[in-house]
Amino acid sequence: MNYTAMETTLLRPAQTVPVRSRADVLVVGAGPAGIGAAVTAARAGAKVVLVEEGGKLGGMWTLGLVSPFFDSVRKEGLNAEIRAKLAARGALGGLWDIAFDPVEMELLLDELVLGAGVDALLYTRAVAPVVEGGAVVGAFLENKSGASAVLADRVIDCTGDADLAAAAGVPFDIGAPENGAAQPMTLMFRIAGVRDDYPRDDTTAWFAEILRKLGRERTLSGIPFARPAIIRIPGGHGDALLQWTHVYSVSGTDAEQKSAATFEARRQVRAAQAFLREARDVLGDVRITALPSVIGVRESRRIHGEATVTDDDVREGRRHSDDVCTVLFNSDIHNTGDSGQTCIRHDGFGIPFGALVPVGIRRLLVAGRPISGSFLAHAAYRVTGNCLATGEAAGRAAAARPTR
Repeated sequence: MNYTAMETTLLRPAQTVPVRSRADVLVVGAGPAGIGAAVTAARAGAKVVLVEEGGKLGGMWTLGLVSPFFDSVRKEGLNAEIRAKLAARGALGGLWDIAFDPVEMELLLDELVLGAGVDALLYTRAVAPVVEGGAVVGAFLENKSGASAVLADRVIDCTGDADLAAAAGVPFDIGAPENGAAQPMTLMFRIAGVRDDYPRDDTTAWFAEILRKLGRERTLSGIPFARPAIIRIPGGHGDALLQWTHVYSVSGTDAEQKSAATFEARRQVRAAQAFLREARDVLGDVRITALPSVIGVRESRRIHGEATVTDDDVREGRRHSDDVCTVLFNSDIHNTGDSGQTCIRHDGFGIPFGALVPVGIRRLLVAGRPISGSFLAHAAYRVTGNCLATGEAAGRAAAARPTR
């Protein structure tokens, strides 16, 4: 067939793909939720395949340079184990004693995953679920070797965006209920050379001082967010991560928008770099030492599950008989319509297991930030300690029995 400039759609040829492997549990995505799911299921005796499109395990912990390890301190299981092992390596401390060195985290996760006997496949994207008789029984994969499939008794979607669940027809919500707008994206970056006398647990006072010295208009030029945070991490040399860049009104499920957001965030990093040079007398001789491989997406899809974490659950501190963890992180909303930030305190609430079980499909679980919950609840449970805990719960359930 000869294609012309007038073509707007093409017919993709049908393809027979080999079955790469069969597993008890297939985990798609190796961020905190995927780590929790894969390691827990494998330690329970299940044959586990873990698929990750990046070149390292850890997701936002490593690819995204996101630290601190929020909402991990009062949790047991892998939260406690990873914290202890990072601390033993001198890689945990800094801000509120929960900041960590992403390099040590990366090496530790390799040991945990491979040590548990997980069959981990990097540089590989799960492009579609294999659905049979109303159940997800595997996923189609694509990578440098071509197309293949993994079949499994149970599948856990840990993509961060519920990509597999959405492709299987699971309904979902995105963004704030009034307008569907999602929280802004942020590109973290690593710096070195922060002065030794910079206050360890004061993330923003330095910025107020610089505003006084340099002038607000000059300082904020080119970067819309006015509450940057320096997060000191272990390792010496004034190492820290800087949360500052914000990109608004973009969708984490749209590749074109996400690409544009990444370029915009790196433009903001360049503006920050110029600013840091002007602020030497306050911060020290700071230089940027690393950029992340991926932009940080605070929210995208939230599936419809057999249970939903509601606004009232947050406000009333509700617990449930089947809770997989307790959320203690305050609801942290980076405003969708302006450059402000809204924090709503609560006394802790539970995530019921049913929030991990999508409606309308069998043998599939979802773990991490896309679980079933309201916009307000998501703003609290989206941090990595809770993502890890929901992954553990999903891995434990998948190893024990077929999902509903």
